[in-house]
Amino acid sequence: MEIQSIYVSQRKLRAPEQLVDMIRELEDGGTLPPIVLTRDENGTTQVQDGHHRITAIWLSGRQHLRPQEFLLVESERSRPRFGTVTDLLCRCGLGGDS
Repeated sequence: MEIQSIYVSQRKLRAPEQLVDMIRELEDGGTLPPIVLTRDENGTTQVQDGHHRITAIWLSGRQHLRPQEFLLVESERSRPRFGTVTDLLCRCGLGGDS
């Protein structure tokens, strides 16, 4: 799944210092727990749980989530949307280009 097509539901990362270890884990060939994504009735996909994980995957240089890296849940309820991962990075002062 293309990361840039997924919306985030947080304005900021609560613990951005976690990203370094997550990126290192990915670069060493490790995995992170699955990211929980929701898809609403309009077909929009959004992060429900895993903003740090999806950000670490993006910062490790990847543009797509592998099937085993996420769980997609259908939802009738939509959450607030605050853009994409690159928007989140910019708001956190971490840049958005990759």
